[in-house]
Amino acid sequence: MISIVQQTIEFYQKNKKAPALSDLQIDNPSQTSERGTCFVTLYKNWEICGSAWNIEKIKNSILWELIENTIWAIEDPRFPETKKTNGSEIKIRVDTITQRSVLQDNSLMNLDPSKQWVLAIKKDYSAMATVLPNIHPSLLTGSDFSPVLASKFSIKKFIESEYILYSLETIVDRNF
Repeated sequence: MISIVQQTIEFYQKNKKAPALSDLQIDNPSQTSERGTCFVTLYKNWEICGSAWNIEKIKNSILWELIENTIWAIEDPRFPETKKTNGSEIKIRVDTITQRSVLQDNSLMNLDPSKQWVLAIKKDYSAMATVLPNIHPSLLTGSDFSPVLASKFSIKKFIESEYILYSLETIVDRNF
């Protein structure tokens, strides 16, 4: 996965377009037909400089998902400097989603922040936030998700009943 992201970054920065699968060296050809979804996070100097993922539809090829999310992460408007960053300076984390489930009320506290991450969608679909496992230093127990989500939504208190909550588990691949 990391190799595909690296190749995509290099190709996109050089050609200003997404690579075709034939433009990439694919070590595991079975991935071309493997379905799945993933989260791509880019880092520069140990700070997030781009991230992207898709929760709406699982693509027919996880590689297309990876390519698309890599380009969205490069173009992430929150981090305009990423477009100008040399690809060799970027560190990569790919979370491939293996399990997702809807949480019931007050179940954030039952999650393990070292293994599970949370997707919170406001019930009127006006906002969405995610918290990945082992990504935030204040995440020690499940009850620690609420203040982190409050911060992400720029609110004083996170009230679970106002959101649709998902617990997600992933396989993490990274080059750092």
